[in-house]
Amino acid sequence: MSDEIRINRPPQQSAPAMMQQPASMPMQGEMMQPKTNSKMPWIILAVIVVVLVVLGVLFRDKLFNKGASNGAVLGVSTASSGYQAVFLTNGQVYFSKIASPDSDYVTLKDIYYLQVGPQQGSGTTPEAQQSISLVKLGNELHGPVDEMHISRTQILFYEDLKADGSVVKAIDAYKANPTGAPTPTK
Repeated sequence: MSDEIRINRPPQQSAPAMMQQPASMPMQGEMMQPKTNSKMPWIILAVIVVVLVVLGVLFRDKLFNKGASNGAVLGVSTASSGYQAVFLTNGQVYFSKIASPDSDYVTLKDIYYLQVGPQQGSGTTPEAQQSISLVKLGNELHGPVDEMHISRTQILFYEDLKADGSVVKAIDAYKANPTGAPTPTK
C-alpha cells in the first residue's frame, strides 16, 4: 500500500536539488496560481456599453430635450415666431414654417429667402456695396406655389426664429404691405 502512495506522489528532492531549479518553475510545496480569465474585463465593458445604449434609447427625449426650445432649458424666455431658418446642403437658406419635420420630405410653407442685390456706390469694402433683401417665394418668373417639399437628406439643420428677430420683423413688414408701396400715415 505504501508503494501506491509513492507512485502517485512526485519524488522528493533534496535541498541542493531544490536550489538548482530554474526560477520560472514553481518550487515543490508552492501552490500553483490559476490563470485569470483575460476576457472578463471585456465582458464587463460590453455589459456597461449595452446598458448605456439601452438607457440612451429609453431616455433620448429627456437627454436631447425634444420639443423644448433652448430658451426653456436655459431659463431664458424666448418668444418663438413659428418660423424656422432651414439651412440646405447647397448653401441656400429658407425662412418658413415647417409643416412635416418628421417625414422623408420636409414641407415648408410661407417661404422667404435672402437675395443679394447689385453693388451700390463706390465703397471700398464689398460688404458695404451689396444690398440684401428678403424675397417671398412665388414672385419669381416661373411662379412657384408657396410650398416646398425638400428631401430630409438635403437639410443640414433648422432653427427656430425669435419673434423680435430682424428676419421675422421683415416678414411682418412684408405681410403688412406686400406690394412694397409706402403706406399712408395719418
